[in-house]
Amino acid sequence: MVSKTKPLSPEEFASLLIVGNTSGVTSPPAVIPAEHSARLIAMGYMVELSGRLRMTTQGRLQIYAGQLTT
Repeated sequence: MVSKTKPLSPEEFASLLIVGNTSGVTSPPAVIPAEHSARLIAMGYMVELSGRLRMTTQGRLQIYAGQLTT
């Protein structure tokens, strides 16, 4: 399946990494720009649960794919 959305910007990818590296139990909630969280949620890479941003499986796959291209 080919994505019809534009690729993540380096800043959006960094925000994805911040959320992915934040513990949902021991760390304070991740803080990223609102426009990044809105786009990443819309793309299915993260969700907001109980006021905290949480990574989805699709988000983890995106991080993995991004690491393959660097």
